[in-house]
Amino acid sequence: MDATIATTATGEQPLVELLERAGVAHPVLVDRARRELEVTLRATRASKIGELAWRASCLTPSRYPVEVAVTSARAELRTVVDVVAPEGDRGTAFATALDLADSLGAPGLPPDARRLIDAHQRGLPLRFGAWLGSRHDLAGTRHKVYVETGAQADAWRLVDELAPDARRVLSDLGPIRMLGLPLDGSGSVEVYVRASELHAETLGACLGRAGLEHFAARMSAAMAGGTAAELRGRNHVVSAFVRGGAVVAVAGFTFAHQRHRHDRRVRDRMLDLAVTERWPSLGLYESVSRPLAAPRPMRRPLHTALSEVATRGADTLEHHIGLAPPPLGADDMSVGTDRFRDHNGERNGVRS
Repeated sequence: MDATIATTATGEQPLVELLERAGVAHPVLVDRARRELEVTLRATRASKIGELAWRASCLTPSRYPVEVAVTSARAELRTVVDVVAPEGDRGTAFATALDLADSLGAPGLPPDARRLIDAHQRGLPLRFGAWLGSRHDLAGTRHKVYVETGAQADAWRLVDELAPDARRVLSDLGPIRMLGLPLDGSGSVEVYVRASELHAETLGACLGRAGLEHFAARMSAAMAGGTAAELRGRNHVVSAFVRGGAVVAVAGFTFAHQRHRHDRRVRDRMLDLAVTERWPSLGLYESVSRPLAAPRPMRRPLHTALSEVATRGADTLEHHIGLAPPPLGADDMSVGTDRFRDHNGERNGVRS
């Protein structure tokens, strides 16, 4: 299979250029991502609405059908893809995501989990249905399907079947937003809840129920923007990751612009944190976000969510950054990159 993404659509160019930038230092990761995107973006490329398909998804604030993400824990290129064309039937998205993952070699879901989700989604007025996530590192690729859920009571009944310990940890926080299921055959489930009102005390109680109370102050501060500001608000999501029948990790999500307002400011803050904490993904994030070094006029944001993950057995929080591929502007895109060097003094971060 040709590993080069077709460039017939102008809307695809931001993604093509992002992969070219990232590929300079991380060619193995980018090659894996390119090969997968050749498969997973077929519906968008073949959309009946043509160029508009690249700005008609609810996956990202900019309406782009691909989200790219990095984690502080390792040099890993993540993507989430809207696998159904904008005019397509959202009721087919879950099956489509699983079929695509199967074609890419993912072990898949346990049969009972697939049956329960199929039954839950049947007849629902779906907004997105399902998205397919991929995590590319030097060892290979792992997959995850993100599944839309319905009414609150029905969603909790589904969770009680798939991951009952999640209710104990997330109870009373708010409605379930979606589920994330690794396609590794393990039966693990991540349950995402949109908090009706989240503040430091509520988050601390949630972490305490998961045995992660020692992360409470650090996670609260990070979600408040890393300042002395108090964590309080409605636009937060909390997730519990259940493996082997027990919650083993809790994550807190905040819209990036809720913390730092503008894309350029988000980028500056995240790069400063990456330098301070010596992230192995410093160079990767710097490259994928580089167009945002230049000021942009007010428009839809490109960063999506910033998240903090507390995991049993870990000493530090893991940070995740998501964004839609930013378009190149007329400004010199080298602006602001010299100050971000890795621990060995080499420009643009750590090599693969």
